[in-house]
Amino acid sequence: MHRLNNRAFNILLAEVFKCTRNNAVGKVQRDIIIKRLEKLRKQDGPPASLEELRATVIDMLPNFSEKVLKSAAQSNRPAGMWGLIPAVGVLLAGAAGLVWFANLPYPMIRKPIAKVAPILLFPSYMSMDYNYRQAIALVEQADQLVNQATSPADIELGEQKVKAAQKHLDSLPVWFLEYQPGWYCSFLSCIWKFTLDEFETARKSIGRMEAVIFQEQNAQKQLSEAETALARAKQQYQQAKPGTEQQQVISAWRAALDQMQQIPESTLAGRMVQKKLLAAQRDFETVVGNISSRAQTNIHIEAAKKYAMVAAQSSQNPPTQPRSGVKLWSSGSKPLENSNMCPHKMRGMWM
Repeated sequence: MHRLNNRAFNILLAEVFKCTRNNAVGKVQRDIIIKRLEKLRKQDGPPASLEELRATVIDMLPNFSEKVLKSAAQSNRPAGMWGLIPAVGVLLAGAAGLVWFANLPYPMIRKPIAKVAPILLFPSYMSMDYNYRQAIALVEQADQLVNQATSPADIELGEQKVKAAQKHLDSLPVWFLEYQPGWYCSFLSCIWKFTLDEFETARKSIGRMEAVIFQEQNAQKQLSEAETALARAKQQYQQAKPGTEQQQVISAWRAALDQMQQIPESTLAGRMVQKKLLAAQRDFETVVGNISSRAQTNIHIEAAKKYAMVAAQSSQNPPTQPRSGVKLWSSGSKPLENSNMCPHKMRGMWM
C-alpha cells in the first residue's frame, strides 16, 4: 500500500496550484511540493498522517489551507471493511435483482432456472405454499361461518374470511395449478395437490358466499329498520290521541309488521324474526281489538241515545200513540244488548 493515494494527491495538488503564483518563485515552490508528494505516492507503508502532509507543504506555503489538509488526510486513510460496503451493496443489489427475475411467474423463465439453480426459486415456492394453505383454511372457515351462521357476528367475521381467502387465491398464479416442485417438497413436505377443478370450486364457493353475505346484510338492515319502526309506533301509540292521530300510529305499526313479514325466511334475520313477529302480532291484535271493541260500543250507545230521545218525546205527547213509544223504547234497547250494556242502566242515564 502506498503512503499517499491518488485521491489525496489530487486534493493537495489542486490547492498547491491555487496557493502559488505564475512566476519563477511560484514555479519553484510547486515543483518542490509536487516532488515531495510524488515521493509519498511511490513509498510503501502506512498512510501519511495529517502532520506529515502538513510538514510537506507548510514550509513552502505557510498559508496552505488547513481544511484541505484535513480532507486529504481523511481521503488517504485505508478503507478497511467500510470501504467494501459499496462493492458489497452493488453485489447484493445485483443478486436481489437476479432472484427477483428468476421468481417471475413465467414458466419460460422458471423452467430453465429450476433445472440449473432451483434454489433461486425458493422465495416463490414459499409464497405459493403459504398462499395455498391459507386459501384452503380460510375457505373452510368462511363456509362454516356464512352458511351455518347463528348470529350477525358470524356473518361479519365470515365476510372477513371470504375477503382474505380471495386475496390468497389471487396470489396463486394460474401456471401453479397442478405444478409441484419436487426439490422444494422433498425438504419441506408441501401438500400441494391443487388441481384446476379445485381452484374453480374454491372460486365458485367464494362467489356463492359473497352472494349469501350480501343477502344477509340486506336482511339484517331490513330487520333493524322494521324493529326501529315498531318500537317507535309503540311509543307513539302511548301518546296518541283517540281518533285520527291514533289511527295513523296504528297504520305505521301495521306497516312495521308487514316489513318484518317480508324478510326472507331463508336468511338468518328471517329465522330470527319469526319469534319476535308472533309476539309483535299478538300485541298489535290485542291493542287494535280493544280499540275496535270500544268504537263499536260507542256506536251502539249513540244509536240507543237517539232511540231513547225519540221515545221520551213521544211519551210526553197525548196518549194517542202509546204503542209507538213502546216500540221506540224496544228499538232503543237492541243496540244496548249488542253493546253488552243493560237497557235499564242506559234508561237511567236519561231518567
